[in-house]
Amino acid sequence: MFNTLKAKILAGYLILILIITGVAFWSINNFLGLSNAINDIMVENYRSVIAAENMIGSLERQDSAELLYLFGKEEKGLKLFRNNEKDFLKWFSRAEDNITIEEEREILDKIDKEFTKYLQNFNQLRDRSRQNQNLAKDFYLSQGMPQFNQIKKICERLLDVNQNAMVTAQERANNNAKDAVYSTALVSILAIVLALVFGIYISNLIIKPTKKLTETVEKVGQGDLNQEIEVKSNDEIGELATEFNQMTQRLKEYEEMNVSKLVAEKNKSEAIVKSINSPIVVTDKEHRIVLLNPIAEELFGIRESEVINKHFLEVIKEEDIFKEIERIIEDNQSEASRQQEKVLQLDYQNKEHYYRLMVTPVLGKEREVSRVITFLDDITHLKEVDDLKSDFVSTVSHEFRTPLTSMNMGLSLLLEETPGNINEDQEELLDAAHEDCKRLMDLVDDLLDLSKIESGKIQFELDKVNLVDLVKASIRPLEKQATEQNINLLESIPEELPLVKADPNKITWVLSNLVGNALRYTEGEGDIEVSAAKKGNRVYVSVADTGIGIPEEYRNKIFDKFVRVKGEDAIDVSGTGLGLAIVKEIVEAHGGKIWVDSELNEGSTFTFTLLLAD
Repeated sequence: MFNTLKAKILAGYLILILIITGVAFWSINNFLGLSNAINDIMVENYRSVIAAENMIGSLERQDSAELLYLFGKEEKGLKLFRNNEKDFLKWFSRAEDNITIEEEREILDKIDKEFTKYLQNFNQLRDRSRQNQNLAKDFYLSQGMPQFNQIKKICERLLDVNQNAMVTAQERANNNAKDAVYSTALVSILAIVLALVFGIYISNLIIKPTKKLTETVEKVGQGDLNQEIEVKSNDEIGELATEFNQMTQRLKEYEEMNVSKLVAEKNKSEAIVKSINSPIVVTDKEHRIVLLNPIAEELFGIRESEVINKHFLEVIKEEDIFKEIERIIEDNQSEASRQQEKVLQLDYQNKEHYYRLMVTPVLGKEREVSRVITFLDDITHLKEVDDLKSDFVSTVSHEFRTPLTSMNMGLSLLLEETPGNINEDQEELLDAAHEDCKRLMDLVDDLLDLSKIESGKIQFELDKVNLVDLVKASIRPLEKQATEQNINLLESIPEELPLVKADPNKITWVLSNLVGNALRYTEGEGDIEVSAAKKGNRVYVSVADTGIGIPEEYRNKIFDKFVRVKGEDAIDVSGTGLGLAIVKEIVEAHGGKIWVDSELNEGSTFTFTLLLAD
């Protein structure tokens, strides 16, 4: 009967529409009956009730007007009486136009008759008032007030008649409403039952084959490609089942073709990892170990077969490595993202070894981290060479310092002509020698400072520090130089910036060095701005200039030792080339990072971070 899904769905909707239409017509009929009953209440009798209430009100104000008249306020009392006389007659006329009950006609005739007498009594009251005030008061008590009460009772009777009629109409409406509720409920129940019967029937025509199709699809989705859908229908679901069966057959053939290739690629990847002569650990996004090579097994004293699918910290008790893995996953960083290079000291074969930690995410669908490769590059030999170099530099610097100091003092004495007078040529030669000696002493001092920082011998006195004070202390000595170069030296530090954890002397030196470099590479009428902002649990401090910028070839090595950016537009390129290297060591010793953003001929921005004070 129904060869297509469209026909089945349309049939179901048509039946529902017919049922809803029938219930709607029945409900409309009941609503009309209720509307008529309510109209009896609100239209037929409500106007008469309002009229009766307003007539009583006007009558009471007329009585008050008579009292005003009797107590000497004749003009005001007369005006009030006549105004309310008009109001009374207006509402009386409306009541006559809205007679809906037989008894109303008789009551209204009585009101008309008695109100006429009431008006006559008022005229007589006025005549007696002109003659004698006491006679007028006696007349009001004997004739006026009883007549007022008589009319008021008749008006109240009119009010009661209409209110009783409204109550009767309300009862009739309530009865009609009850009948409508019962009949509508009965019709609705029959409609619901009928709709359920037809709905279940139509739904089964669609749902049963769809459910069977869904169950088979789920099994195929789980990898069982031997499933075949059997749906005995000629509609769209039957056609879908046929196409799905053909698709699963093609998938089965494709899987059989590619399983061997996938296995080969997997074995190749594992072979590559295991052949690398550096520790490698592969984890998933839940920090479970997926793969590790033999050298990693030896380093951490574990077996791959025993730790697969176990949590990283459960088998490898290295929190520094785990924190870096966790940071990579949380930040969802790619290989190109900025990472802080870490060097770890681990015991391997009863010896101290140094490893450069490199954590690389493997991105899956929707650019989310699916795997993390942790590579430990053994740099023990490089560290030993670096230590030897640092020791050598420290020793040589110490040896140089004493003779350089003596040479500097000797040259100073000669320039001051303490031993005797010198001529201009001799002074020029001595000045050049003194300048070279001073530059060598600066180099020796920087080398000694850097050596102390690298060896950990220098002490950092960390304290809670107000960064505003440090910035002001660092730029104050440089204000004169900035003014001479016609450069605006600006600071933008919020007063509400929280305290940071730092060594004030060291951070002041860092800021002075960065601002001094900015002055060195900024042309006249430029700007240098020191700013800071809180982000998370750190404060980001920036020194930005509008100088000549840093050429691309220097940007990756700007913090290396003995690197000086040279350029035709530089104001002064003198220096040891160790300043930024020392700056980096100081910042990292504070647990922070430092980097530079620069564009040639547009300026540079050096940014470093400091931890907030506890």
